[in-house]
Amino acid sequence: MPFIDMLMQKDLDNLLDLFYDGVIITDRNGTIVKVNKAYQRLTATSADQLIGMDIRDTVGVQLHSNESSTMRVLEEKRPVTIIQRARLDHEFKELMTTGMPMFNEQHEIEFVVNCVRDMTELSQLKWHLNEIEKMNRNYLEEIKTLKQMQVHENGLVVYSKAMLDVREAALKVAAVDSPVMLRGESGVGKEVIAKFIHRNSKRAKGAFIKVNCGAIPASLMESEFFGYEAGAFTGANKEGKAGFFELADKGTLFLDEIGDMPLDLQVKLLRVLEEQEFRRVGGVKTIRSDVRIIAATNQELETMVEQKTFRKDLYYRLQVYPIVIPPLRERKEEIPLFIEHFLKNYQEKNAIQIQITLEAVQLLCQHNWPGNIRELINVLERMAITCDNNTILPEHLPRELFGNLGKIIPKTFQEEIDLFEYQGMKRALALHKSTRKAALALQMSQPTLVRRMKQFDQKFRNDL
Repeated sequence: MPFIDMLMQKDLDNLLDLFYDGVIITDRNGTIVKVNKAYQRLTATSADQLIGMDIRDTVGVQLHSNESSTMRVLEEKRPVTIIQRARLDHEFKELMTTGMPMFNEQHEIEFVVNCVRDMTELSQLKWHLNEIEKMNRNYLEEIKTLKQMQVHENGLVVYSKAMLDVREAALKVAAVDSPVMLRGESGVGKEVIAKFIHRNSKRAKGAFIKVNCGAIPASLMESEFFGYEAGAFTGANKEGKAGFFELADKGTLFLDEIGDMPLDLQVKLLRVLEEQEFRRVGGVKTIRSDVRIIAATNQELETMVEQKTFRKDLYYRLQVYPIVIPPLRERKEEIPLFIEHFLKNYQEKNAIQIQITLEAVQLLCQHNWPGNIRELINVLERMAITCDNNTILPEHLPRELFGNLGKIIPKTFQEEIDLFEYQGMKRALALHKSTRKAALALQMSQPTLVRRMKQFDQKFRNDL
C-alpha cells in the first residue's frame, strides 16, 4: 500500500474513532470492511473478529429483527433508518441504525456506511419521563380534588377518626336523593354537614334553604312552608308568597330542629314527602316539589315518638340515612384546627392579624365545651376582640370557663416551673380521662401524679 494511502487510512481510522456512535462499513456484498472503536465497544467485539465477516453473521450481535439496514440500502439504493432490538453482551439493547449508500462513478453502490446509536438509555429515560409525567398528572388531579374538597368543606374541620367517618357517610349519601337525619348536640356543626352534603350532590347548583323549625310561630308555619295565595288571610301579601318548598325546588331543604315541628304540620310534611306535591294556603293549584330533605335535631326523637309528640311515620320517613355527629369533647384533637380556621376567617373579615399562644391553645383544649363548636367560636371571637397587641394569651380566657388559671402570675422561677407542670398534668388528664393513663403518658407513677396534683391544686387554687 502506498505511503499516501496508508496515511489516508490512518487519518480515516482516527476520524471514525472520534465518533460517539458506532460506525460499521460494509462493501456491496455486505462484507464488513471497517468498524470504529465505538462499535466495538457497543458490541463487545474486536475489529479482528468483525472485519471480513458477512454483516448477517456478525459475531456477538443477535438481532431480534428480520430487518438489516445494510441489506435494505443495497436493495433500495437510498438512506435507511431502522430500530433494532439486539442481544449484546448478555443484555438486550435498542439500537437505531442509519445506513448511507456510497456510490461510485457508475452510480453503483460501493460501500454502505452504518451509524449505530444505542437508544436503550434514551428509551429508558423516555419511559421514566413518561412515568414521572403520569405521576405528576395524578398528583395534580389529587391536588385539584383536595382543593375542590377544601372549597366544598368550608367550615368543616375533619381530622379525627369520628369526623372522617362522618365525612365518608356524608359523601356516600350526597350521591343519592335519600332523606338524611343529622343527629347530635346543639352546636356540633349539623348545618355545616348539611351544606357539605348539598355541595357534593347533583343539586349543588340548586338552592340550599335552611329552616329553623323552632323559630317559626306555629300559626305561620304552614304558610311559610307551602306559601300562600293573594288574600289568603288578613295581612297576607297582595301578590301571594312562595313557600320554602317552592324556593328549594331542584335544591335542598334543611329542616333544623325538626323535633320542634307541630304535629299538624308533621302530617302535611309527610304528605309532601310521599306525594311530592302540595298546595299553597288558600290555593287550588297543585304544585310539584322536587326537593331533597335534610333534617337535624338534638332531641331524642325515639322518646318523642313513644310520647306521641313526634309522628312515627314521619320519623321513619326522615330516618332513612342517619348521621350522628360527635360532640367536640370527643374530638378535642380538632380544637387547634378550629382555632386556626376561625383566626384565618377573622383576619380576612376584619383585616387584623390575630395570633394565639400555644399555652392558650392548650388550655382551650382542656375545656369540655358543652356548647360545642358554637361555644368555642363565641369564646374565640370574644378573646380576639379583648386581647392586647392582637395576641391571645392565657389571661384572656373567660373567667367563667377557666377561672383565674390563666391569670396566675408566677412570683418565682420555681413557681413558673410548677405552674407549667400543673398545666401539663391537667392537659394529660383532660386528654386521657383517667389518672392511670395520664400518668403513663407523662411517664410517672399514678400515686405521684395524684400527689402532685393535690399539691398544685392547693397551691394554685389559693391564688384564684
